Amino acid sequence: MTTLTGCSQVHFGKDAVTIGSEKKESSQTKVKKAQSSSKKTVPKKKKVVKKKNTKKVTKKKTKAPKKKIVNKWDTAKTQKLQKAVNQWGKAMGQNYRFYDGKRVLKTKNGPTYPDVLKKNRFLLNKKVIKIGYSPLGKNNYQYNIVAIANEDFKSWHNTYLFCLMKNKPVILLDQSKNANPVIVKVVKDKELNKNFSKIYTEK
Repeated sequence: MTTLTGCSQVHFGKDAVTIGSEKKESSQTKVKKAQSSSKKTVPKKKKVVKKKNTKKVTKKKTKAPKKKIVNKWDTAKTQKLQKAVNQWGKAMGQNYRFYDGKRVLKTKNGPTYPDVLKKNRFLLNKKVIKIGYSPLGKNNYQYNIVAIANEDFKSWHNTYLFCLMKNKPVILLDQSKNANPVIVKVVKDKELNKNFSKIYTEK
């Protein structure tokens, strides 16, 4: 420290100039204090972490109700048709035997059903048709046979093929003699068609 004489004691220090007994802060000290005051620590806010709901929400799967498959034809309808056909043929002295799905149906001097449906071609109005046995009425062919009825005579046969064509009842008649192709024609008998249509549309 340096002391000047002749003046009221002036002292030069490192951080302050002292005149007499008073002490003044230097500009550097003021800056340091200002800096220290500006560095006041602000308490940090605690982050509140929200807990996520970890419970899984399980959705119950609702099963769609199964649709009941309704067949267009069945054995019960075949039995009803057999009664109706034999009632119809009784007036003419005819008794028709129906194909039961097991034993083949032989015709007098004609083809054997249902084997002939796979072996021979069938003609209707001089045109080849796609025809086959479909006991449940499924649309597998152009003409889907749901029932076959046969009556033998002395030298010929009447074989009625009860078919569904585009879900509409159609009756075809075969009177062929072991021919290939088998020629059939549409039956126009009103009573027979009425009985077949009635049984087909029953639920």
